[in-house]
Amino acid sequence: MSETSKILQSIAAFSKKFSKLDEDEKNNFEKPVSKNKFLQDEINRQEAEREERLRRRFLDFLEPRTQDIEQDEENLLQAYELYCKINEVCELAAKENSTARLHSFKITSPLCKHDDYTLGENMAFLRLWFMQKKPDVTVVPVFLCDENGQFFLDFTDRELWSPDTLEKELLRILI
Repeated sequence: MSETSKILQSIAAFSKKFSKLDEDEKNNFEKPVSKNKFLQDEINRQEAEREERLRRRFLDFLEPRTQDIEQDEENLLQAYELYCKINEVCELAAKENSTARLHSFKITSPLCKHDDYTLGENMAFLRLWFMQKKPDVTVVPVFLCDENGQFFLDFTDRELWSPDTLEKELLRILI
């Protein structure tokens, strides 16, 4: 038998075996992935990683691993307590028909000196921690900046507060 006929027989034998494969085995061969599917899978993977990072960061506030976060939470609670006491005094004065009124007040706290809170993302985590810690409060902590560029804490009505983009994302992830 010549070399050519041996090669032709081998090809014919392979063709027979290949044609006998059932459909499941044929589907096991890797199909080319479209570029759009690859990109969408990559986007989904990155979104899942971001959501996991945000969950872990929020968990750092729920279960603080550092004294810095514990102290920041305590500072916020102290500022809230002061805010409540000032409002009690104002309400008492109003009930007594006092003509004297408190025009404005600015609450300072060590938090006001942390760029992570005043300018960075950490206030979103601390604010949501506060709202979870005190679910019945009707106010939400916010930072305000006065005309001198100094930050101070204030509390706005929960109904008037609108979450920023990061807070909306956190609320979507956490709920």
